[in-house]
Amino acid sequence: YALDTARRSGYDPDELEEEQRERQLRNRMNQEFSNFSKKIEDQAKDLEFDIPYRELGFYGVPPHNKSTSFIMPAVNALVELTEPPWFVMPLSDIEIAHFERVVYGLKNFDLVLVFKDFSEKPLHVNAINIEHLDALKTWLDSCNIKFYEGTANLNWNAIMKNINDTGIEGFYEDGGWKFLNMQGSSDEEEEDPDDAESD
Repeated sequence: YALDTARRSGYDPDELEEEQRERQLRNRMNQEFSNFSKKIEDQAKDLEFDIPYRELGFYGVPPHNKSTSFIMPAVNALVELTEPPWFVMPLSDIEIAHFERVVYGLKNFDLVLVFKDFSEKPLHVNAINIEHLDALKTWLDSCNIKFYEGTANLNWNAIMKNINDTGIEGFYEDGGWKFLNMQGSSDEEEEDPDDAESD
């Protein structure tokens, strides 16, 4: 068999045509979905579609998956919609967030999301690139979700068992989540009473 040794051009009209068809199909599907969501929102007055912030997205290992997936914050949830089974964490269910393994020199950190229902096991999103830390903190702060940061991974099963054994009232009377505040939090540092008196 003779091989075709003629030089092939980088310009393949069939390939370009195929890409153009795919782009048109994707645009048409996006427009149809947009129209569908607007019609649903108009008919069901109390329903609103949430669009993730793709620019705030990051790669991490969600709790349901063993591989890295693209996770995106949205107005009302933290979602991963590319790899089934999908991951959706409603913000209204989150009590606090805790960033673990935040150490100078490490390239990744973990995010633990604690449910308001303390009987549920906290969710872990692991191996997030450190470059996304500040953006995640800003997003959580804008959603009014308290967050903490630490250098070690904590034993959340033991922590939640202790909280449930103590009772919610007892837990908050003992300082609540302040034990996580060893290395700072999202709140402004409280003013030292001695400094206030010296003014």
